[in-house]
Amino acid sequence: MKRALICLEQLGIGGVETFTITQVEEFARRNIKCYVLAREGMLSKHLKKLKNVELIEFDFQLKNEIDTEKVKWLIKFIKEKKIDFIYVHQFPCIPYILPVVFDTKTPYVAYLHTVVPKTCEWYMDHYDIYQVLFPLYFEYASKIIAITEKVKKENLNLFHLPDEKYKVIKNSLDFNKYPNKKIINIKYPYNNLMWFGRISKEKAVSIDTAVKFFKHYKDKYNNKATLTIVGDGEMFDETVKKYQDSSIVFKGAVADMNPEIEKADILLGVDRCILEAVASKKPSIICSYNGRASLITPKNIELAIEENFTGINLEDNKDELFNYKENELIEIINKNYDFVSQHFSISNSVYLDIKPFKSMSTLKSVFKGLNYYSKKERELEQENKKLFLETQSIYKERDELQKALDNTIDRRIKNKLRRMRVK
Repeated sequence: MKRALICLEQLGIGGVETFTITQVEEFARRNIKCYVLAREGMLSKHLKKLKNVELIEFDFQLKNEIDTEKVKWLIKFIKEKKIDFIYVHQFPCIPYILPVVFDTKTPYVAYLHTVVPKTCEWYMDHYDIYQVLFPLYFEYASKIIAITEKVKKENLNLFHLPDEKYKVIKNSLDFNKYPNKKIINIKYPYNNLMWFGRISKEKAVSIDTAVKFFKHYKDKYNNKATLTIVGDGEMFDETVKKYQDSSIVFKGAVADMNPEIEKADILLGVDRCILEAVASKKPSIICSYNGRASLITPKNIELAIEENFTGINLEDNKDELFNYKENELIEIINKNYDFVSQHFSISNSVYLDIKPFKSMSTLKSVFKGLNYYSKKERELEQENKKLFLETQSIYKERDELQKALDNTIDRRIKNKLRRMRVK
C-alpha cells in the first residue's frame, strides 16, 4: 500500500479544501493510505469517516522563518509512517515541507490552485524567505500541477522552468455525488436564489455582484424572491452588516452543501462553487470578480473554464436566464452537465506518476541561513522601531523646549514694550 502525505492550511469550506477532500477520497478508493496535515474545520468530520485516511491536526502558520521544531517532528513522522510521496496544496506549507523533503528525499507534487495574478510575487514581497524557497520548491518538485493553462504560464515565466515540469489538471469532482438526474420541468418563478462560497475579502466583489443580480431579479421579475448566502469566513460579520435586507438570509457554513443546493432554484457563485452548481444540474450564474453576472451555457462554458469559472472573461447579462423557454433551459442544463462530467471527473484527474527526489544535498546550511537572516532582519526592524520612537521622543522634547523658549521670549518682549509705554 502506498502512503501519501497531504498538506493544506485548514479544512474549512473552500475550493482548495473541497478539492483536496475529493482527491483524498479517490486516493482511498485506490488503496492509497492518506495522512492529511491541516488545521481542523468543517470538513474534518467527513475525513475522519473515510477508510485509509488519518487526519493530523497541524498548523502551517504563515511566517517569515522556518520552524525547526515542527520540521524535526515532520521528519520523524515521515520516516515512521514510511511516506512515499507528498502533495502540497498551499504556499504556507512550503517552509515546513521543503526542509523535510531534502532531509528525507521524499518526492512531492506542488499544486498551483489560485488564479489570482502575481500571488507568488505577493508572498515574496511580504515574506522574504519565499525569495529563496519558491525557486527551490518549484525546481525540485516531481511535478507542478496548475489548474489552468494561464496559471501554468505565469509560474513558468516567473521561475523559468521547462514546460515538461508542469501539468494542467482541472479541479475535479466525484460524480458519484452528482448523479445525472433527469430534469422534467423547471420550477418558475424562481423564489430561492443562493450564493455559496467562502465569505472572505477576495470574494467580496462576487457577493456584491450576487446581491445586485438578486435585487435586479426581484425588482424586475419576482418581488417575493429571497437570497440565501451560505458560507463563512473572516468577512462574515462585516458582510452581514453591509446587506441589511429581510429578503437576504445568511446561513453561515454548512458541512454538507447538497441539501442547500437542492433547495435553491438558481445558484450563484464563483470558482469551484460554479462547477458544483453545474454538476448539480441547476441554472448556474457566475458572479465574477469584476462585477459581471453570467449564465453558464454550452456557448460560454469552455471560455469560463479557461479562467477557472472566475467569470472575468465573460460578458455581463443579468437577463439572459429569463430569455429561455423551459425546454431550452433544460437542454442547456443537460449539456452543461454532460460537458463537466466528461472533463472534470476526479477519476481522470489524479496524478500519480511521481518521480524520485533527485537532490543529494540536504541544504541544511541554506535553511539554517534563512532563519539566521530572518532573525537578523527582525532584530534590525526592532532596532529601527526603537530608534524611531527615541527620535520621535527627542523631536517632541525639542518642540516643547522651543515652545517654552518662544513663550519666554514673547513674555520678555511684551514686558519690555509695556515698560516703554509707561515711560
